[in-house]
Parts: sequence; C-alpha cells; structure tokens
Amino acid sequence: MIYHFTWNSHYLVSTQVKAWKTKFIEKFWEFNLAHIKDIVNVDYNFLTENISAMSFLAEKKLIIIELEIGTKDAKINDKIDYIITLLDKLPEWNILLLSSVNPDKRSKQYKSINKLAQVKEFNSKSSDETFSILKNRFQWKIVDRALQKLILFKSNNIEKVASEIEKLLITKSVIEVSDITDNIFPELEESIFQFIDDVLNKNVIWAKLKLNIILNDTSIYAFYNNLLANLRTNVFIWKLKSQKKSQSEIAQILDLWNKTFLINKSYKLSFKSLENFYIQLIWLDKKMKSWKLMWTEDKDFQLEFENILLKISK
Repeated sequence: MIYHFTWNSHYLVSTQVKAWKTKFIEKFWEFNLAHIKDIVNVDYNFLTENISAMSFLAEKKLIIIELEIGTKDAKINDKIDYIITLLDKLPEWNILLLSSVNPDKRSKQYKSINKLAQVKEFNSKSSDETFSILKNRFQWKIVDRALQKLILFKSNNIEKVASEIEKLLITKSVIEVSDITDNIFPELEESIFQFIDDVLNKNVIWAKLKLNIILNDTSIYAFYNNLLANLRTNVFIWKLKSQKKSQSEIAQILDLWNKTFLINKSYKLSFKSLENFYIQLIWLDKKMKSWKLMWTEDKDFQLEFENILLKISK
C-alpha cells in the first residue's frame, strides 16, 4: 500500500507520521522500518532496496520517505522522479508512507504520486479546529482560555502553539492565562491586528504603546509594510459594505478565509478617517521612496508615522 500524508500543517503531518511509526514498531519491530528524512543523502540503490525489498521475518515492512514537492532543487527532483518509477514495484506486503508539507499541487510529481497513493490531507483551517486538536493532545495541562489566548498570539500557527506549550510545561504543571501573557510575545501579524483594533477604536495611546513594544523586535519598515497590507483589508471591507455587498460576497471578493469575523466588527473611527489615515500612510511610503522625507534615519520615519497616528484622535 502507498499512502501520501500531505498539505500545509507540518505539525499535523509529522504527528501522524510519528503515530504510524510508533504503532508499526510495537507490532513488527524497528528492524522492518526505514525512515528516510533526506533523500539527497541516500543513493539510488538504497532507495531501490528499501522500497522493493521484502520484510525480514515479519508480515509487514514500513518505508517512510519525506519529500519536498515543488522545490527547484534539481537533486531533490531527480530523486523524487526516481521514487515515482519504483512505486509500481512495491511488494504487496510493503507499506510506503510518503509525506510532504506545502507541496505544489500543480506539479507533475504531486499528481503522479496521488494517482497511486491513498491521500490524507492535514490542514488546520480555523482557530476552533486548532483548539480542538491541541486540547485533545494537552488535556488537563492548559486551561481553555490560556490555549485560546496562545492560539491568538501565534496567529493560529499550530506548530508554534504546540512548541510554546511544550516549553512552558517544562516548568509548569498546568498553564494558566497569566503564563501566556507574562511569557509569550504575540506574532507580528497578531500584534498588528491588536494595533489596528486600537487605531479603529481611536485608542491612540494604547496603539503607541504597542508600537513601541513591537519595534523592540521588528524594524519600523517591516511593521509598516505589514500594517498597510492588513489595514488595506479593513478599508476594502468598509468600501464593499457601503456598496451593500453581503457578508458572503465580501468574504469571496477579498478571499478572507479565516478573517471573515472582520466584516461584522464595529469601530469608533469613521470610514472617512480610516481612509485618510490609510492615504497618509501611502504618501509616507511615496515620500520615503522619492527621498522627500526631511530625514532618512529609522527614528525619523517612525516620528513621521507617529505624527500621522496622532491625527486620528483629533
């Protein structure tokens, strides 16, 4: 049998591969297991032997091979192409488990493998799904509100959330909300969401405080570019709402995916003020790129940015 564990969650794919590996060793011994993590560092004969050879003194043999489908690396692609030629030579009692994270679904390799394999996709689409998966794994070790807060802080990145939980459990028997707020810093994307919320609710003092915290670890330019990208979404949402578009239409037009909650949020800032704020930020970028800023240091750019921010409260 050939299985292909794939899609965009490295955590879920690797967890399932590990589970299969553990169960197989318990039943058929480690001697009948091969786990190839880097196909570049194994030769073609090694691949042929492991895929085509029968198990030794056991009913089954499990071969696990991690693939990078869609890479531009010629060596990796040559090895993947060679593995594909061996798929129809797999003995009846051998189990071949291929894993790939974020593969190029348009590639010939991906399509060729999936014609012969049973495909299992692992993808965490929403924070609710992430919560359910991690709650099941870390039951009794983290309170619900703490897990929800951590998922928010890590922008629903299941791998990062699990990693932070495991670190905290080194010194904590049960993780509380205070353990998250005291020890974990939000991802840039989540920090920007919080910053935008403050801006849209005219909480300029809090927005400025968050800005100073963010800039301790992030350059003003990286923050600025991410802010524009996220703020643009809010501007377009309000624009489409003014055109009487439905929630489903807005979500589809803007491809909001797991950010549809933004459509129904209400704020203190008027659309006109938001639009002016956004336009001034665009002009700031234009001034910088055309060398029309009075100064050129990072601090000077930050000062110009803060001056635009302060106008919101007026």
